[in-house]
Amino acid sequence: MLQVQQLFKEMNGRQILNDINFVIEDGGSLAIVGESGSGKSTLAQLIMALKQPTSGHIIFNGQHLPRKGIKAYKKWYRDIQIVFQNTASTLNPALSLFKCLEEPLINFTGLNRTERKKRILEYLDKIGLREELLTSRPGKLSGGQYQRACLAKALMIHPKLLICDEIVSNLDIVLQQRIIELLKSIQQEQGLSLLFITHDLSLVPGLCQDILVMKDGRKIEQFHTSDLHNERARDAYTITLLKSAEMLESKWRMNET
Repeated sequence: MLQVQQLFKEMNGRQILNDINFVIEDGGSLAIVGESGSGKSTLAQLIMALKQPTSGHIIFNGQHLPRKGIKAYKKWYRDIQIVFQNTASTLNPALSLFKCLEEPLINFTGLNRTERKKRILEYLDKIGLREELLTSRPGKLSGGQYQRACLAKALMIHPKLLICDEIVSNLDIVLQQRIIELLKSIQQEQGLSLLFITHDLSLVPGLCQDILVMKDGRKIEQFHTSDLHNERARDAYTITLLKSAEMLESKWRMNET
């Protein structure tokens, strides 16, 4: 499905990504983990054709990353959707939530207005938002509601690949777990491929099949999630990330009690 081959990205004379390679199979899931500045978000932007690589290849279902042409980009964005960490600009503050959610259905599907409303109500139910919120402006939503609405907007057109870029990092632990469980259920239901970007390894088990660890724009290692706690096989940097995640998880549990 998604192939990233020998990907390099240089910005302002600095190497941001250095020889990144991985594959996500149809229906598969990969977590990309690393601290801030490791190049994770830049990688997501390249896959979404928001930036162009310095060299290398991004191929999705046999199609290379588009470099120009509205039709090529529209097909790319129809099949690949992304939810960002900073969602404040995702929903137009001047429109109602209904209009915000209807927009991708107008742009990427042939559904009529009745069918669009039915799809919107279907996904509101999936993500656990009340129908009354559809008349509200996005600014009236809580942080958790806003993030779930952004997730619904990305999923409603039935993309083949969903990229989640630190989508729960600004939420509390309870909301984080709700979003993770939601992602699990929708991924299974829609046969969705998932690229989950995070700095927190504790969020990955149970959600993603494989983990790719990045540091300073480089791929440190990639392994099956079941091998996460195999410290003999893991790189020292991965173990450091894991210990940090375990400390945060312990702190959250103490705060809950």
